[in-house]
Amino acid sequence: MFKLYSSKDGPAKAYLQPIISTPEWNQALSKFPTPPGQKTPVVMICGPKSSGKSTFAKLLTNRLLSLTTENNLNRTSRINKSTGVAILDLDPGQPEYSAQGQLSLIHLQEPNFGPPFTHPIPGSQSRIIRAHTVGAVTPSFDPILYMECALDLFSYYHNLLSTLPKCPLVINTPGWVLGTGLEILVDLIAKCRPTEVIYMSQDGPQEVVESLQEAAKTIPMLTLPSQVSEYTTRTAAHLRTMQVMSYFHLKPSNQKRLAWDGRPLTWMPPWEIKYSGEAAGILGIMCYGEPPPPPLLLEAINGCLVAVVVVDAMVAIPGWGIEDQDPMDEDSIGLDPPLTQSQSQGVQAPLIVRTPKENLPYFNPANTISLSPIDSHCLGLALVRGIDVPRQRLQVLTPIPPKVIQDINDEGKSVVLVSGKFDTPGWAYIEELVQKDAARKETRKGKAGDGAGDAEVHNGGLVDNIGDVEENGESVLDVPWVEKLEGSEGRGIGARVWRVRRDLGRAADGD
Repeated sequence: MFKLYSSKDGPAKAYLQPIISTPEWNQALSKFPTPPGQKTPVVMICGPKSSGKSTFAKLLTNRLLSLTTENNLNRTSRINKSTGVAILDLDPGQPEYSAQGQLSLIHLQEPNFGPPFTHPIPGSQSRIIRAHTVGAVTPSFDPILYMECALDLFSYYHNLLSTLPKCPLVINTPGWVLGTGLEILVDLIAKCRPTEVIYMSQDGPQEVVESLQEAAKTIPMLTLPSQVSEYTTRTAAHLRTMQVMSYFHLKPSNQKRLAWDGRPLTWMPPWEIKYSGEAAGILGIMCYGEPPPPPLLLEAINGCLVAVVVVDAMVAIPGWGIEDQDPMDEDSIGLDPPLTQSQSQGVQAPLIVRTPKENLPYFNPANTISLSPIDSHCLGLALVRGIDVPRQRLQVLTPIPPKVIQDINDEGKSVVLVSGKFDTPGWAYIEELVQKDAARKETRKGKAGDGAGDAEVHNGGLVDNIGDVEENGESVLDVPWVEKLEGSEGRGIGARVWRVRRDLGRAADGD
């Protein structure tokens, strides 16, 4: 990690675009911090995708954190650590201080000078007050659950005001402003009642602006010009990949700054979670959206991301307690357990079944349920590294500090692993191979170790990398999730390049 003081300090081939605050933005920012005696600001920022919401929220947060002192000699600024700034991050696709699929309330006490991948979690001076997972990178996956999570986090902001009554709040929303997305924004305005709404576009759509103004009523609403990047070098999916890579390579540290481990994830020892018998480490695995049948659960989660959710009270699980079932009972093991309808909860029993081969505890896929955010919270993400069936152990990789896990165990709370529509972490499958290939190439140049992290991987280059590694006597058999393919082996018909072949021997029409 190094500092760049100008665009000239960056790598020669990298395009760096400075942050520019337009005059309209500067005028809006000049109103903050509000003078003493005025209402604590609660600013909601919304607008279309790629309109500059996150950038403006960053500038506004830094502005609110600054306390300006004027005297006869000069004008100085210092960080306001007495109250800090609360951030309600409601963008599950590109969150600022958390992993993808997560909504969070952060109490920030340090300025933000970097992109999200430089701080996948808050630094030591700040903290996540509470977080929830929606199991996807967009609110469209489950709008009802999304709103429940957002309102629960807002209620925790009110709890924060009891100890820090002057702590301002910045609400950052996703770029979904049409259809159901607009309904979500209108509902947020009606229930959160911010002191100001800022819409990051002066080009409409007009019906969106009018709907937001109608919902705001007497609340001031300001429209600002968008700040669209002239050169888009990274897509939203690329940025999520960069952030989740940064997240999983974090290493636990008591230092004041975040620290990262540059080794591939396949080199790191995984956590082992006992999932059956007495003192099991998890209550079960829950799939949001379209749950697979029990025989396919392992294939669905192996090598994928899952959210680690703590159940604060068992009422968070819809239908918990029906038939007073024991999740470890042998009667609940099987593919097709007897199902009875719970008239009170609308949930079928047994609530937890077992996969036939691995004996994994799996929330019955016949029920479409999600955990209540009022009685549960998310700790972060984990990557399922594998499963040890004979020992009944689930192996996962996660940057969640061991002390946090220990505290949960000491409190006797249950943990549920939630699977959903997270991005597939393909980067984790090949980073060891890419690192070895880059080191080999640098060794050939006589520069072993220099620029090993700058290797470029193109689509279709994975097979070549594997072949290069095997040429040096190394095997890829020990690399999880990866296998070597010869030619079109293992590929479907649509995976090959199809070319249009002209029939030159065919006479033209009419000849």
